[in-house]
Amino acid sequence: MTVADQQPRSAGRIIVRNTIFGIGANLAVRGASVLFNILVIRVLGDTSFGQYSVVMAWAGIFAVLGDMGITQYMTREIARVPEKAKDLFWDVSALRFILAIVCAAATIGGAIFIMHYDSQIVLAITLHTTSYFLMAILAPLLSVIAGNERLDVISVFTVIGQVLFMVLGGIFLYAGFDFISLVVASLITLPIMLILTIFVIRREKMSPPPFKMSPSLWWGLLRAGLPFAFIQLALTSAYRFDTIILENSYSAQVVGWYNAAYNLTRALLVLTAAFSSAMGLTLAREHANNPDAIRPWYYRSVKFLVFLGLPLAIGGMILSGKIINFAYGSEYAVAALAFAILIWDTPLLMYTSLCGNLTTSINLEKRAAFIYAAEAGINIALNLLLIPQYGIIAASFVTVATELTGALLFYVLFRRELGSGLGFWHIMRLVLASVIMGVIVYALLGFHVIIIVGVGAVSYLVLVWLVRALTPEERGLLTDYAKRALRRVRG
Repeated sequence: MTVADQQPRSAGRIIVRNTIFGIGANLAVRGASVLFNILVIRVLGDTSFGQYSVVMAWAGIFAVLGDMGITQYMTREIARVPEKAKDLFWDVSALRFILAIVCAAATIGGAIFIMHYDSQIVLAITLHTTSYFLMAILAPLLSVIAGNERLDVISVFTVIGQVLFMVLGGIFLYAGFDFISLVVASLITLPIMLILTIFVIRREKMSPPPFKMSPSLWWGLLRAGLPFAFIQLALTSAYRFDTIILENSYSAQVVGWYNAAYNLTRALLVLTAAFSSAMGLTLAREHANNPDAIRPWYYRSVKFLVFLGLPLAIGGMILSGKIINFAYGSEYAVAALAFAILIWDTPLLMYTSLCGNLTTSINLEKRAAFIYAAEAGINIALNLLLIPQYGIIAASFVTVATELTGALLFYVLFRRELGSGLGFWHIMRLVLASVIMGVIVYALLGFHVIIIVGVGAVSYLVLVWLVRALTPEERGLLTDYAKRALRRVRG
């Protein structure tokens, strides 16, 4: 029996399954990545790590040319109608391979003739562009799996790929190689991931479909993918442009400090990234059958993000010095102030990520593209204006200001589309619990950071319960989930 022949599936069950696998995978990957990132920074040093960050930022800006949004469009269409894999797979693969040639030429040419990067950075960028051609095959295959709502499989692949990269990268670094070896390590993992992906697709009978190509459809594919490409370009510009401007105005060492703080804040997205992705794909199918199903998921999801994101921001700001010192050592003390600012980007990014996935589910990607374009425009303009004079502090503030703009625009969009219903007073009670937790954390600054985090987390949960920040229904669900988890542990 193929995936398309199965009975209608429960949206809630699929979202929970994919979220659990996603969170488990993200916890494993993010936890290991944080440790590996610390290893990279300590072994390479701030200057070489800054050069590596520049390579990833420059390649990331041009990566959208290698996809033009057609892979994301394919994923959504398969989520709605799994049989569409047969119509889209080979055309998307062929288009991506052609686009990879254009992307590689633009990436390398820009690095040499526009940015005038040194030979080491150009070599690393050139090696990195070879991944575009492997991804021309791998990305459509992963879209077939994701489109069939098997994000649990994608999560396992993510763990495997990241572990392979970290093992190879660690071996290369301890052997005395420079940051270019990290690019080589990432390239080695791609053929292995490709083999695993083909094996799983065949075993699960998801296809790949028989060879069928219709070049006459390519222009239509590019047009359909354009809103997604625009979103990717806007997001990449907003998240990568600061590193490029910093490199032009300051030393690679400063770039290393900023990216050390930036990467650490991104690691905290583990708790919501899997949920947002899982919900977006499943609700694409639900919206096609029952558009009203979106509204309650949106309301509860936003409250869930406030519940997690606000205490992270407050606690992270207060503990920024201790966290940076614990992770990277005293020589990275300059990064503590950047981290204290950037941590406020975390709850904002949780919300905009959720909204971005939802707009794809309910066919509002064109409006999302406008919002992300506004973010990119503000980010680029402010970075060009402020970074040359104020450095990483300006870069940090601009990052938060960019995400705040996007969050406000998304809020207005969904308020117009779905109406009110977030529960203002319950949100304010979550704010109260977070502020009181912040006072407790500040009072414990003399203790070790691990002790403070543990006490802060427990006190926050108690405060949330005492101030009744959750509705009776939400408290009942939370209690029920806790009891089920306890029974499974005992079993």
